[in-house]
Amino acid sequence: MRPAAFDYVAASTVTEACAELARDPDGTRVLAGGQSLMPRLVRRLDRPRRLVDICRIAELHELSATPDGVRIGAAVTQRTAELHPELRGFGVLTQALPGVGKVTTRNRGTICGSLANANPAAELGVCLVLLGGEVTAASTRGLRRIAADDFFLAPRRTALDDDELLHAVRYDRPQAGTVGHFEKVTIRGAGDTPLLSAAVSARLSAEGATDVRIGVGGEGQKPMRAPSGITAPLAGALDDPGIEHASRTLAAELEFLGDTRACADHRRRLAIRIVARLLRRLREDLA
Repeated sequence: MRPAAFDYVAASTVTEACAELARDPDGTRVLAGGQSLMPRLVRRLDRPRRLVDICRIAELHELSATPDGVRIGAAVTQRTAELHPELRGFGVLTQALPGVGKVTTRNRGTICGSLANANPAAELGVCLVLLGGEVTAASTRGLRRIAADDFFLAPRRTALDDDELLHAVRYDRPQAGTVGHFEKVTIRGAGDTPLLSAAVSARLSAEGATDVRIGVGGEGQKPMRAPSGITAPLAGALDDPGIEHASRTLAAELEFLGDTRACADHRRRLAIRIVARLLRRLREDLA
């Protein structure tokens, strides 16, 4: 199949891109890497009247790190971020990036595009809610900042308005002494869309683990960070009863759905096993 006909605009500035979005918010899509959008157009699952290409906008290619975090523009590709020295020291994000799709898709796909697509099992969304940070949205009204915890409203739905461009994302830098682990489950291996993604982190010291965090996402369940009521009891030695209780309590709260690849209950059982395994890896780091 071929995409339905559409108008194409290659924006040269953020102002121009936002103006184009404002003209027809419902019928306009933003094109950066196109790794999620183009397959939908080819299958005619989406029929926009206009595509606004943002790849020529210089400021959207900026990637910069500060003591507080790393800021990644909307046109920065996943491969660029993966190889960038500024990304070292960002724990689960550093671990997850080499496994996002394949090299061929990471060469084109962007970090912000993955976040805007809001696949609930996608690696980069789980990393964002675990590490913390914020998304910057741009429109003709100016810039708007959205906290990481508020960005994902539901699977494949974000807090972006129809006329807003995801301008940049900031991932918070882990505090000193923080160790993290990321894992995902796929059916076909490298390049396959995950059944679920999970990540954990904690600050480790001679006194034990503190600030324990767990992030999970999968079909039906938007990327989310486990509430403190689940993670706070893990502080200290990360013992087996605590790990088992936390993983099962969290899994019971996850709103997974079934699809052609796995049922909701299978995803829930996977979440129990993967989260428990990652927490035990944290305990090994503590030893």
